[in-house]
Amino acid sequence: MTPPPTEPPQLREVHVVAESDVFKALYLDRERMALRPNLTFVDRRGEIIFESNELGLKGDPLDPGRKLAVVWGDSVAFSAGRGWPCLLDALAPGYQFLNGGIDGDPYVNILRRAREFNRQHKVSLNVLMLGWHPFLPDRVVRRSRPWTRLIGGSGQVELRLNRTGNRNLGEDLTAFLRELPNTVVLTMPTALNPKIIAKNLSGYLIEGDDETGFAFLGYIPYGLAIQRQGFDHIVERNGITREVCTRLGIPFIDLYAAFDTENAADFREHFRDILHIRPRSYGLTARLVYDGIKDLLSGPD
Repeated sequence: MTPPPTEPPQLREVHVVAESDVFKALYLDRERMALRPNLTFVDRRGEIIFESNELGLKGDPLDPGRKLAVVWGDSVAFSAGRGWPCLLDALAPGYQFLNGGIDGDPYVNILRRAREFNRQHKVSLNVLMLGWHPFLPDRVVRRSRPWTRLIGGSGQVELRLNRTGNRNLGEDLTAFLRELPNTVVLTMPTALNPKIIAKNLSGYLIEGDDETGFAFLGYIPYGLAIQRQGFDHIVERNGITREVCTRLGIPFIDLYAAFDTENAADFREHFRDILHIRPRSYGLTARLVYDGIKDLLSGPD
């Protein structure tokens, strides 16, 4: 008997991981603002660090024998290596959790990607992290007064640009959750807390890797004003998240409260900078998320 034909294996591009914008260019499809599919990233010893599958999500190939769940977000979801979302697989038999995070992704694009994916694929559960982006710090600019230019003068005026990346969040999140109610929303954790927000923390910055060092905010130089604005930004974002979810009856998991550093011996314990979780705390993150969704997970069909 002739065996049935099988699908040919997907060919994968293999790249060496590097810490640079060039590395991001290898996995990000900038035209679609999505992760490129069928990629494998290895370290210099040839060991696999992470892969993107045929669906363009970080993780293993789709397993049709399990229900599909996706964790959407920015770099906090994307995380290092395979990331913390993949650890949910071991906690939730019968489900495959894929990582839909992308480094630096603004929340509007996170929502767009999740919507499009759900229209194309059967997703049992969406786990949504709204991320930090866009974070637009206030700034002061100097502009010439229009009337002084008319008379040949050079008088200038200072303008303070008060900007917020949360302006339309409530409306956007409400529309998304009404369309995709099979969603659990996570608040965003941070190493900052009210006790330290007004203090100069530059002395706590340490050179090192993800487990030993502590940076500020990516490549942004340390600044007390930006520190304050970043904290206000995420507190406001989390407040909007809680309000929308409560109003719509959508479950949310308060990772901000779970990782609250106000009474911690060291606010850096679980964080490699003010927003990214250390790899050693990925297991804790997965457990916190699982505890929040386990009652929503059904048995096998």
